[in-house]
Amino acid sequence: MLLVLVLIQLISAYDVYIVPHSHCDLGWLDTIDGYYNSHVGKILDNIVTVLQKDVRRKIVWSETSFLKQWINNSPKSKIDIFKRLVKDGQIEFVGGGYVQNDEANPDFDMVIRQINMGHEYLKQEFNVSRVQVAWQIDPFGYSALTPSIFSKFGYEYLVTNRIDVNFKEQLFKEKNIEFIWEGVNFGHNESILLHNLYDHYIFPDFFHHDNPRHCFTSDDLNQNLPDCTGRLYDLIERRKKAHRHDNLMILYGDDFYYVKEWDSEMKYRRIEAIREYMSKKYQNINIKIATASEYFEALKAQKIEFSTYKADLFPYVNQRSSGEPGIWTGYYTTRPHLKQKIFENNQLARAAEIAQSLSLGTNFYAWESSLTLHHDAITGTCRPHVADDYKNRLAFERKNEIRAIKDAIKGKFTEVNDSFALALPYRVVIVYNPLNWEKASLLSFEVDNGKFIQIKDWMGKIVVSQSVKNQMNDKKTVYIKLKLPALSFVTLFINDYTEKCPFCDSDSEQSTDNSISDKFFTINFDDSGLVESIVTSNITYQLSQTFWTYSGRSAGAYLFQPPDSGNQIKDMKLEKIVVSKGEVLETIEIIWKRSQKALNIDHYYQKIILYGEPRFIWKYGLYATNNDEILVRFSSNDINGDKWFLTSNSGDLRERKYYQESSSRKGYNMYPIPGGFAVKMKQSYLKFFPKFSVGVAMVDNSSFELLLHRKLQQDDGFGLGMGVSDDTFVHYHFEVDLGDLTHKSYMKSYLEAKTDVYSFTLANHNDITITDDIWSEGAILNFNWNKQRIYSLGFNSSDFYLSSVGMKNGKLFMRVLNLKDSHQSLHASGWKFSNKSLFNGNLNFSTYPYPYRANKEISFINRADTGMKKLLPKADEESDGETMMNPYEFAAYYVESVAADEQENENNTKSESDNIEESESGIKSEPEDRNQTNGSIENIEENSNSEEKDPGEDDHSESTGSKNQEGNKNETDKNQEEDFKNSPEEESRNSTDEHQSENKNEEINNENNKQIKENEERNMAGNETHYIIVNISDADEEKLDGSQIIEFCILFGVSIVFLASIIIYIRRKKPRIIRVI
Repeated sequence: MLLVLVLIQLISAYDVYIVPHSHCDLGWLDTIDGYYNSHVGKILDNIVTVLQKDVRRKIVWSETSFLKQWINNSPKSKIDIFKRLVKDGQIEFVGGGYVQNDEANPDFDMVIRQINMGHEYLKQEFNVSRVQVAWQIDPFGYSALTPSIFSKFGYEYLVTNRIDVNFKEQLFKEKNIEFIWEGVNFGHNESILLHNLYDHYIFPDFFHHDNPRHCFTSDDLNQNLPDCTGRLYDLIERRKKAHRHDNLMILYGDDFYYVKEWDSEMKYRRIEAIREYMSKKYQNINIKIATASEYFEALKAQKIEFSTYKADLFPYVNQRSSGEPGIWTGYYTTRPHLKQKIFENNQLARAAEIAQSLSLGTNFYAWESSLTLHHDAITGTCRPHVADDYKNRLAFERKNEIRAIKDAIKGKFTEVNDSFALALPYRVVIVYNPLNWEKASLLSFEVDNGKFIQIKDWMGKIVVSQSVKNQMNDKKTVYIKLKLPALSFVTLFINDYTEKCPFCDSDSEQSTDNSISDKFFTINFDDSGLVESIVTSNITYQLSQTFWTYSGRSAGAYLFQPPDSGNQIKDMKLEKIVVSKGEVLETIEIIWKRSQKALNIDHYYQKIILYGEPRFIWKYGLYATNNDEILVRFSSNDINGDKWFLTSNSGDLRERKYYQESSSRKGYNMYPIPGGFAVKMKQSYLKFFPKFSVGVAMVDNSSFELLLHRKLQQDDGFGLGMGVSDDTFVHYHFEVDLGDLTHKSYMKSYLEAKTDVYSFTLANHNDITITDDIWSEGAILNFNWNKQRIYSLGFNSSDFYLSSVGMKNGKLFMRVLNLKDSHQSLHASGWKFSNKSLFNGNLNFSTYPYPYRANKEISFINRADTGMKKLLPKADEESDGETMMNPYEFAAYYVESVAADEQENENNTKSESDNIEESESGIKSEPEDRNQTNGSIENIEENSNSEEKDPGEDDHSESTGSKNQEGNKNETDKNQEEDFKNSPEEESRNSTDEHQSENKNEEINNENNKQIKENEERNMAGNETHYIIVNISDADEEKLDGSQIIEFCILFGVSIVFLASIIIYIRRKKPRIIRVI
């Protein structure tokens, strides 16, 4: 009988993995440096000290940014010990990104950047090529981007924590505490094995000294063991009911844990003593001090099958001390000014990374931009001095980002023989489009009243410009509209005058109309300046706008829980409505005054701009009043359907269903919108694309509202210890579209809306030094411009989005998103794509996804109809070949530039073909340079006017960027740390839109024709014609001719044959040793 009992115990043996960790926030109640000096530096020192004493001691570490700071401040001897502990498996990196990012607010580019930077650092310092376990134990809800992006970095497993408490209880009952999570469809059904913590990431409360019920009541450890092990046994018995296997992971740590050396040592001794005691008392329980991957590898070894979950995990809901649910949706908007700065910096970081990698072949590090994705930074859930520290870091890095762009174009605008006729003196503005397709852009310059400016583009044409008087200062804004070439820098030339001049900016016509119109939209307003309706394609869509407020007395930095249904803001009094019309745009600006002020500011504004494109710009400027939530609400009788509301995580659209809730639970219907949102109205969709993420909510089945700002007096009880003191005046920018909805059209509109175009002023003509202060620091030139006027970085395709570019293993490395719902061959003239890889550069795809899944899908019973993906791609077979991309696929490639002679042969072949076609049609061939896009005005114009190209068509404008990366690497700062780099146009509804306004002044046309003719006459020298040169590669480089290449190949082949003969001879003479194991 005793033998039977022993066998039963052994059969039901349970492996318990105790995983030590320390959760270290990169800013929250204190700044990053404050936490490092007071806690984190000591924690990492103690890890080294304590783990050396026993090879069985282990810990996991997540925060790479803090680790980098410790490496920079520690002696080599201590760093070497740390590295040995990593190599020996005592320290395991989990997460491995630069930070543990928030999941609600960032877009996919931002998340990829911070993970990539962390992984590059671990590879560089520790030779860790892959992190197995993603570690997201503190973010407040989880995006469907996560399984998709994380799996592409080679993660196999994901640990989460903060999900809806009701869903967590459901998972426990169903034994689904672990499941296969399917996310955004980036060409595959991307998935990851998710483990959600049973409890918080703190170790069991009876181990915690702060808990009056802790079991370590005596200094004699042996006296505590019976009680402590008994409680641990009970905990194991409870928790294993939530699992479908005989393994259990228990975290052993807390916030900023192991900060004291003696205490750290004691914590390990206690758990070691419990391990030994339990092994004797409970033969069926095997306690291991382990890393996270050991636990997951045990599951894989046992081939445990798990169910699948396909929705996202928003919102996060827990229980407040009052018993009421705490709905964590306020942080989607908390501290909007900080969010705005983080988004702006990350956009500029992408632009800098791409420019520096493609131009110089070096990486740029956006350390601070990535750092601020931390889950207490971009969320705004930090104290005011911490928020200020983040902003200061971003301001410092912004200068470095501009400097990186300056370095990328330094020496690229080389001198050319042709001069450019300009009125003297003038200023030069360099405009950078970091999108890899042509973009119709509305550019603006703020000018003093009484000053007039004339603008010429890079082709010498006068650009139609329109001035609009600013309502809040004594200046005016001059607007121009340009179609900017893909991924290029172009020059604009500005003359400024003190008197009205021919072809200068034209004054806007003022109107008293309550509407504005262009060829796509008419927007109607009521007498108080609020939107009433939008008309497009002869269909009127009713849309009633109001500004709304809720009391914030029940909310805090994290929570959005209005105590009642709120009210329309009553102290907003209309001050003025100004309608301005002209050749470039029509705009309306409405200003209201409020009796409640913030820092002596007393006005709100709304500005809508129509500029002849199938979308328009919608701006707000406002502040929050004391203990108020500030929203803009829209209602419409044209909203229809059950699932009329869609939100975007930036990777796909998620359907949302309205749930009838009490006022205090309105937050249940609020979601983050890093990629915008769409509202179904009649048979069309109204789409909003923000410049930075805020919260948006369904009010009922015919209304929705944007939470724009909040200022809260009280803490909501989750650790911050204060309310949200935020007096900032914030400028909001949305791009809005109303029309059909497809995945491609939505993604291209979103990518165009989020990607800024940058205007820099030339501060120094000789080395192309740039500044972003046009009037104070811009150079005034008194001689004709004799440099190139356009510089292309080379990648031009409207079917793909170039997410990031960097250098890995000495090669260019690109992450590219296929925007189409069909297979696309990835190619670009001048580039060779090969070695499709994981996002971290690894070529091994065999490690994911988790291979064992049950034929069962999980659904959150309480909210079964929300969070599912919309617009699934067509069921299509997997693609074959390295560069054939699946529909919507997001993939990474190593990229090489095509050899110069190979590219030249390709161009010559095409040129011969073109000449044959021209001769047959009676058209005279242009000179050879004319056929190379980088040297052709004509081709630039063709690119500007063309729609999406066939993927197989040569794109000559791409042929130069690849060549520019070589030979310029030494121009970057060698002391800069080595980089980890991350580095849409909607199909136009009118492909024949002009480069400028339809009503372009006939005089300007005549002047442009005259100017171009003068330039052509000036540039003629004999029979040779000079064109704008886009290729900025060094013209003086020596090139091998064909005979030299053949001679080299023969010699190389003979050498190989000779060496091979020697090797064969040696192998025949030397006996081979065969090991038998």
